[in-house]
Order: sequence, then C-alpha cells, then structure tokens
Amino acid sequence: MSSMAVIISHPAASVVKITLNRPQRLNALNAELLCHLTDALRAHADAHVIILEGAGDRAFCAGEDLKETLAPRTGSAEELRIAFGLLQDITRLTSSSSAIVVAAVHGYAVGGGAEIALAADFVVGGPNAKFRFPEVTLGHAVTGGISLRLSHMVGMLKAKELLIRGRTIGAQEALGIGLLTEIAEDPKGRAEELALEIAQLPKAASSSLKMSLERGVFPNMESTLHDEVNTASYCFARKEAADAFENFAHRKQTKPKIRDINTAMKTAVRKYPTKVFIRCQGLDVTFQDFDRSVAALASGLRRAGVQTGDRVLVMMKNSVEMVHTWMATNRLGAVWVPVNTDWRSLTLKNAVAAADATLVIVDNQFVDLVEASGVIKSDSIWILGSGSAQDLSKLYLSEEPLEESFAATPATTSAFLYTSGTTGKSKPCILSHEYFIIQATLLMESCKLRTEDVLYCPFPLFHADATALTVIPSILLGATAALSPRFAASRFWDEIRETKATVYDFMGATLALIYKQPPSPLDREHGVRLAWGVPIPAFADDYERRFGHPLRTLYGSVEASIPIVQEGPLVPGSCGILRPGYQLRIADQEDESLPPNTPGQLLLRSENPNAFFQGYFNDPANTVKTYANMWLHTGDIAKVDERGNVYFVGRIKDIIRRRGENINALEVEEELLQHPDVVIVAAFAIPSELGAGTEDDLKVAVKLRNKSTIDEHALWQWSQQHMARHQVPTVIEIVEELKQTPTGKIEKGSLTTEGGKRFTTRPARL
Repeated sequence: MSSMAVIISHPAASVVKITLNRPQRLNALNAELLCHLTDALRAHADAHVIILEGAGDRAFCAGEDLKETLAPRTGSAEELRIAFGLLQDITRLTSSSSAIVVAAVHGYAVGGGAEIALAADFVVGGPNAKFRFPEVTLGHAVTGGISLRLSHMVGMLKAKELLIRGRTIGAQEALGIGLLTEIAEDPKGRAEELALEIAQLPKAASSSLKMSLERGVFPNMESTLHDEVNTASYCFARKEAADAFENFAHRKQTKPKIRDINTAMKTAVRKYPTKVFIRCQGLDVTFQDFDRSVAALASGLRRAGVQTGDRVLVMMKNSVEMVHTWMATNRLGAVWVPVNTDWRSLTLKNAVAAADATLVIVDNQFVDLVEASGVIKSDSIWILGSGSAQDLSKLYLSEEPLEESFAATPATTSAFLYTSGTTGKSKPCILSHEYFIIQATLLMESCKLRTEDVLYCPFPLFHADATALTVIPSILLGATAALSPRFAASRFWDEIRETKATVYDFMGATLALIYKQPPSPLDREHGVRLAWGVPIPAFADDYERRFGHPLRTLYGSVEASIPIVQEGPLVPGSCGILRPGYQLRIADQEDESLPPNTPGQLLLRSENPNAFFQGYFNDPANTVKTYANMWLHTGDIAKVDERGNVYFVGRIKDIIRRRGENINALEVEEELLQHPDVVIVAAFAIPSELGAGTEDDLKVAVKLRNKSTIDEHALWQWSQQHMARHQVPTVIEIVEELKQTPTGKIEKGSLTTEGGKRFTTRPARL
C-alpha cells in the first residue's frame, strides 16, 4: 500500500474514496495529513459522493497526533492558526459542499477525527466505534464547527456533557443519540455500498437537498468556524494547555512493541496465567502450566546438548508436547524444525538432511522412519511414548527449570517451515521471530480476533496455519488454540462443539468435504462466528447460510506470509487487497510491470524485512532467485483490478494443491522412479472431483520398462506403501511414450486429463 498520507481511489465513476493512511499512528492528524486531506477534498469537490475512511482496523482518526505538532516548521502561533484554518476548511469542504459525504467509522474517532466524521452526511459505524471530544480536558478547544453541530445533533445539555467531560461514547450510545446513521459489522464495506446506492440518485436533486438542509439548520456555521479558530488559538497559547498536552503525550507513549516469540510468551503468562492456552485431544493447558513444562523441557534440551543456533527437528502429530518443543527450543535461542509426518523414503531423507539438526524429537510411530533415513544417530533421537531410555519424558525431569529465555531479536530465527516451492525439492524456509508475530498480527487485525476466542485448527503444526496463525495469535491475545490431530469431515462439527471453537480455518477441499456431509439439525449448533482460509468455493453463499457464519479469504505462502486479505464484503474471485506496509507488482517474464487486469507473476515487497522469510537454508542460489530485483517472486500468477482487488489465477510451475498440501510434482516423480519397473514419469494436476475451486487431483503418466507386467492397480498399491499419503496419485495412466524437449524435460503441456484409472485414496471415515 502507498506511503502517502492520503490515498485516493474510485469505487465508481462518480464516487471518490479518501483514505486517511497513517494506520500505525491511528490515522492521527499531523501537518502532512491535514494538508493532503484538504487538498483531496478540494480536488474532488465536484464528485457526487465522497467516502471518508481510515486505513487499518483500529481507528478512523485519533485526532491530533500527540507525537507531532500541527506547526512543524516554526512552531509559531501564526503557523498553528493556519492549521486550525485547515481543520475548519475540512468542514467547509464536507458539510457545505455539494458532494454527499459518507464516513466509515471503525474504532476511534477522537477530537478532530470525531469532528471530521460528524461533518459527513452519513456516518456508518462499526460495533467498536468510539467517539470522544477530549479537547477541554486538555485545556484545548474544539474545531470543525462541532460546537454548533453537536448541539443540534444531540441537544444542548448532552452536547455540553460530552464536550466538557470528554468521555467516550460507544457505538450503541452513538447510534441512540444520533451520532451514527447506522451500525454495520463491516463499516467500510457498508459505507461503500451506501455510496454506490446514493450515486444512482440524480446528482442535482440530492446535492441541492443536502445544501438546503445545511443552510437551513446551520445558517451561522461560518461565524462559528471563525469563533472556534479564535478560541483554539487563545487556549493553545496558555501554559495549562501546553502542560496538559505534554502530560497526556507522556501518558499515551507507545508501549514497547512485542517483536519476538519469547517476549510474547512471557507477557502472556504474566497477563493470562490461568487462561486456557492449548486445548488438544481433551486436554486443557493454561498459560502458566504450559510455561512450567516449557521451562523444564528447555533445561532438558540444554542438558542434551542443544545450544543457541542449533536446530531441533520434530516429527510429531499435533499435541501439547509438540508445542512445548517449539517454545522450549526458542527459549534456548535454537531453531525449531517440524517436518511433515506423511513424508517417507527419499522425501523424508532429503528433508532431514537439509535441516542438519543437532537433536530430533519424534512420536514413537515415526522413530523407525527417521532412523531408516540414515541421517540421524539413534542417540540423538528422543521419542514421545516409547518408554525407552530415550523417552522424551526424561528431558522434562529437571531440578533447575530454565525460566529465563534467550534474548531474541526480531530477526533471530525461530523456525524452519518446509515449502514445496516452485524450484525443486521441499526446502526449509528460514523464519524469524518477528515473521510469526507479523503474520499473526495481520490475521488478528483482518479477522478482528479477540481474547475470548477459541481458535480451532485442524491442520498440522508443521504448517503456518497451526503455528503462525493459531498458536501465535493465541499467545498475543491470551486466546485459546484448539488443535486437532487431523482433519476429519465426519467429526468436524463435533470437534468444533467439543472445543467451544469460535473461529476456524480451512484449506483446499476442507469446505467441500464439510459441505458434502449430510445435513443435520445440529448444523448451526455451535459458537463459530467466523472462518478464514483459501480458497473460497463457488458454494460459499450456501455454506454460510447453512452453517450460520461468514467466510473470509486471503493470499499467503510460507515465503510471503499473508500480505493480502479480504477487506469488507467478498469481491467474487478475489483473495483480498494488499495490507498496509506491503507493495505488489504484477510482472511479465522479464519482470516488467503489467497493467491492471492482466495476469502475470505476483511480486511482493515489505517495509519490514522480517515480514517475509529470510531465505532457504543452505540454498543461496534459490534464495537469490526468489528475491530477484529486490522483489519476492511468489511463483504464482495473479492479476489486480483498478480498485486493488487481487485475483489468484494459478501456479507457474507444476505445484499441485491437494488436501491442504502444496505437492511438488518433482518429488512425486522421484518417489515413483524408485519402483524398479518405472522408466519415466510425469506428475501433474487435474481438476478435482470435489468440484471447481476446491483443490487439484494428482495424475501421473508412467512409462514402464519393456516386458513389465505390472498394471495401474499394482502401481497404486506400491505408491500407498512407499509414498506420503498426499503424494499417492488419484489417477494413474500407463503410456507408451512421454514426449520430451531437446533438453530432456517432459512436455507436460501435451498431457491430458483424460485416460488412466482413477483410485480412491481418501479414508473411509470421510
């Protein structure tokens, strides 16, 4: 998003949207924003409808910026008086203009921010909208004509009470006394919807009516605006005003920002000791009890030889102990490396080798697989549930728990999460502490997550969904992370009810599988208020009606986190708009930018270097390729319309999306090539039987050695025994030849979806 103080956009030909763009400062007014806002209103005075909103989700406008001055050049009374004049001009350019002005108030509208909002013709508030006029309590004076407007809106006595006491007015009270036109769950979306409705009305009629009403009710507005400037100039010149401003500024100094997981965990334990942090397989673990276990395990890991910067590889099903391993590893300043529990054979061996781990922690069922890789020594493997000398429980037996955490910086590596990528084998992505904090915060803001939420995730902890987007938000909010061992459609709503979930996430075909379950009288018997994920299927509207909660979508990857999220009502086909602090380009094969609505590779940048992954571990070549020309190349095809809506089109290379996994075709091919009868193989995506917009099915075309007698069924049975569950093909076709390029690459463009034998690989319980 632009770094300009004010962003101008055009939802329709006759509608102008003006966005106050200082979200990190609650869109508070400084000299730059004040000048740009008045310029924007003046430039678009002839528009039929103007929408006013604030960037981000926390505030419309928090009044004057307490960290800056409205007179930055000289600090003189003359310069300050000019700034007051600009504040009054905003009222002149809104309430007294011919344009119909719609304000969207989400969060705070304080002081000058409240005055700007209430000069609009329609004021749409969110459930968390809050108005306040603190000027008198600070020894200052109101502006924007509010001393006249407010008394007409709420009555003289109420106006005096609000202006003199400076108390906060919540959304419901604001609606009741006439400060809001209406309350909407999504005030920005509703404001735009209302603006588009008004734009359909005859402009001359609506504009003339507005101006007649304003002149009739406020014939003395100009006189009031002049009086307010004089009063404000007088008040600001007095010592008590300067003292009050300084004291208030010190009181409101920003708290130190949490930028690492260790600090976040320590803060959560202090603030929410008895709240349930992890809910998993019938167990409820409070923040305090969780922290005690982490302190014990961290001490045990240190005794076992783990030092700062070492890597601890973990192959476990979702469990409280698995989350312990992450936090305990980070407490030592070491790196947590969870791997896919479905990996087998070469895929697992390559992943374990790539991690170069000091120590490995596994569930008992996986110990043989890890040992068979030949990469890790047996005495470096600790096993949950084995009862052996290397049982993980022995690492918790510490007389000196490690209470103090390693002093992580924002850039300290927290974990490696493996990605399928677009350039070869699964690679470990280096992810900093702040990467997880930023990604969690983006989700918290876009989905308005709350302390009282129970965040249910049916996906494994080696995915960002369970880690960055479930566990970390729970730490930051003091919420509860409800982790399921594995997604099962037939058990989904039972688990939602059992865990008391209020929010859940989805990927790939999960919504389709839930939707295809038989209708039940219990379909709405739950506490869910929201679900988020990708993709949004064609049946989304019916899904929302049936189960009684909205769906939200986004775009993300391990490398890029979630820079694009849905804002307001879903635009069909879009995955959202770019979040503040990020930039994007749609580029052709030469990295040249493409015009709106033209598909090309999605390239991303961030103002914070820790918002993206830091590179592929021990793979500088692919890291440099991904960050070519100082842009993160996502490997995904997308397009962007004139309003900033991003549309995901597809993947550049043959990455197949199936069961929530990005499957690398190369790895599938390498696994099948281990079969003695397979000579050459091509793996590629075909449309899923679950329907368009859900996920892919995996097809393989196989050329066998001469005189081979195996058939498709035998090959499918072999793949079930030797390959990860999500790598087992849905369709297998045995072919005579596979066309190759001069460089030996298979021409996958010549392969077809027709032909072959289809197999069912989903468990019967679904």
